[in-house]
Amino acid sequence: MKTPDRPATLSLLCLALAAPLACRGADPAPAPAPAPAAVAVTPDASAAERLHADVAWLADDARAGRRAGTQGERDAAVWIAARFEELGLEPAGEDGTWFQVFSVPLQPRDGGESSVAAGDGPAFEGAYVEPLSCSARGDVTARLVDAGYGIQNEELGRDDYAGLDAEGAVVLVRRGAPPAPADEGGEEDEGDEAAEGEEHAGPAWGESVTLFHKVMTARRQGAVAVVIVQAEDRAAEELPSFEDGRTARAGIPALMVRPQVGKVLERAETCRVVADVHRETGEARNVLARLAGRASDRTLVLGAHFDHLGVGGVGSLAPDEVGEIHNGADDNASGTAVVLELARRLAAGPAPEGDVVFALWSGEELGLLGSEHWAKQPTVPLEQVRANLNFDMVGRAGRGRLAVLGAGSTPLFAEVLEPAGTAAGLELDVNLSGQGVGGSDHQTFLRREVPALHFFSGVHRDYHRPSDDVERFEADGAARVTDLSLALVPALLAADELPFTAPQTDDEATPRPARWSVWFGTIPDYAAADRGLRLAGTSAGSPAERAGLLEGDVIVQVDDVEIDDIHAFMYVLQIHKPGDVVRTRYLRDGSEEEVLVTLGTRDRE
Repeated sequence: MKTPDRPATLSLLCLALAAPLACRGADPAPAPAPAPAAVAVTPDASAAERLHADVAWLADDARAGRRAGTQGERDAAVWIAARFEELGLEPAGEDGTWFQVFSVPLQPRDGGESSVAAGDGPAFEGAYVEPLSCSARGDVTARLVDAGYGIQNEELGRDDYAGLDAEGAVVLVRRGAPPAPADEGGEEDEGDEAAEGEEHAGPAWGESVTLFHKVMTARRQGAVAVVIVQAEDRAAEELPSFEDGRTARAGIPALMVRPQVGKVLERAETCRVVADVHRETGEARNVLARLAGRASDRTLVLGAHFDHLGVGGVGSLAPDEVGEIHNGADDNASGTAVVLELARRLAAGPAPEGDVVFALWSGEELGLLGSEHWAKQPTVPLEQVRANLNFDMVGRAGRGRLAVLGAGSTPLFAEVLEPAGTAAGLELDVNLSGQGVGGSDHQTFLRREVPALHFFSGVHRDYHRPSDDVERFEADGAARVTDLSLALVPALLAADELPFTAPQTDDEATPRPARWSVWFGTIPDYAAADRGLRLAGTSAGSPAERAGLLEGDVIVQVDDVEIDDIHAFMYVLQIHKPGDVVRTRYLRDGSEEEVLVTLGTRDRE
């Protein structure tokens, strides 16, 4: 992986590693002082113990999963800032503080005061009523239209809205479906209707009988609210929980009610629907510190995100464990601990060649919100940032293997990584060409043509699940990642320049998933669309279905990637991993909307 025709760079590398190597062809001019490199390659026997202690604190249940915008995340941010202050670093946040505050969407919540009333009658509430997770907040009184099962299925020749005027009305529909028309074998499908995002529809009715589809069908007919009545044969069951539903938003109030409430509404001409659903924003914060170097014209950003998934929901790969704390020991207490250890070791001196900014981002799990906010409103001059080293999930490198992504974004990376990895006792799986691979905060820098590396020890069965806890953190491996990074810092800061290399476009350089298979779950409609990728439907149980995407929707953007055709969409799947949350913009009925999609995998565990 070395490039023999860059002798000056190799001289810097020899100094950075402080190894007794004879660098042939080295530049005879005076080399930079090797003092910073001596610190970088000196192992610290107590590093693993400190790393384990930091991960244990961050991944403790007391932090409640560190979801961006929550008290657990704020507690972690204050703790990190205190660690930086103890090390003698300078604040690099806003207004002389350690922090940079920004807004994030909070988990939607059921306020508990939803109700429905027939005409001027008493309101049903409490156990009789449950808002659907796709519901908008609202208080609506309008005439009531009974649409039966609320099904429109052209293939099976059923339209429950035929002859009805639902414009401006509250629409009443039933959960489930009637028997489907007999197939060629003479058997009927009973239409095993899907609960909101959890069950799957029978093969004949398909998506047309899911709760979300029924709400959206009513909305397309002009409904201002929807009430879905629980099926009589499921009367003893609990109503679908608000917390267990989809991430989609229907844009109108939508409630589920028990059968006895439905019987009252069937006789009513008007209806009042109150959906007490709260969709709020909160404050998250990046934590930023600076170590002054001998030169102030260059900055290296060492970063990791410290937020995680709270108690599940959006981003979790354990939909049946909503409410369980997702501690995120590997993702990403491990990367946070490595950045803190790097700060401690570098602050011990001597001063680095240039400035080092230690950036602990929040909001990564919601779509790189923290690092993107910083890049748009940087607290140090962005033009002085030479490179970014990003540590996301480096807690499973105990066997000595580590993936390094984005290594093709500047030539020096390819030259320094292999010997630095060997010196640190790591076997590196280096991706030279896929600058965008990985779905983490390094992408924020690559988008702005700043070279960046992403260190990553791999996806595992605990990823984005409550089982990602400190007991499975491999501190010895994280200590080796720290040693690797310390060897790189002086070489990157001492180099005359780090030119950004544009992404390669040849087939061999196209990024491909190496150890994971990403599942979005769309069924493309290959008919031409004026813009974006039109959907013919979604796969049962897929991330796309759970997010509420429907047949006819046109995906136009995923994160910062414009979707012009199927090839751009496939690129998105190649640069992400299961569990990444991507902001997906799509066209529906002429309106552009947005939803968060948690990417999944169909790989067997």
